[in-house]
Amino acid sequence: MLHIFKYYNATGNIELDRPEILLIKEFAALMDDKRNRCADDRSGKKHLRAFKEFKYIWLAIDWESFYSEFAEQDRHEAALNDSGLTKKEFDDPVFRAACRKYQEMQESKLSIKMLKSVRTAVNRFVDYFESINPNERADGKPIFKMKDMMAEVSNLHSVLDELRLLEQSVKKDMQEESTLRGGAVEGYIPEDDL
Repeated sequence: MLHIFKYYNATGNIELDRPEILLIKEFAALMDDKRNRCADDRSGKKHLRAFKEFKYIWLAIDWESFYSEFAEQDRHEAALNDSGLTKKEFDDPVFRAACRKYQEMQESKLSIKMLKSVRTAVNRFVDYFESINPNERADGKPIFKMKDMMAEVSNLHSVLDELRLLEQSVKKDMQEESTLRGGAVEGYIPEDDL
């Protein structure tokens, strides 16, 4: 299911690695020539807007994106900037429907859903540690005890190790899923099936 997009160095674009995704109405709608018309492509046939949208979808939503470990708002801002989408283009209902559909497809796998939840929890740990002020006092006594803070910090390496193990496991599962099953050969149709 995943591995829908691929970066092509020759064009500098994210391109559809699995064009059959256009069978899904939300993605087919992005490729409509009329909505892709712009000053650089008056016919809309180059689908410049659609590929900016696909760039955003891959950067902001795909589990393999370079930004997948960023906090949600940071991931959104980086993907918006890198894709070149305007605020108006981002707010387009056709585009937002495609984003929701891709998110739904990404999260249909339990392992991906679990990984996303764990990353959210880890980001909350980071937020917690950024908010701690060891100098904060109540009634002259420290609110955060140094001993407790050090104990919490000493456990963080195991959280990071477990997150990495989970990420590796999910990536391995996804790679195994994307290979051909049953010894099939790509492009080969047995004569019995003709």
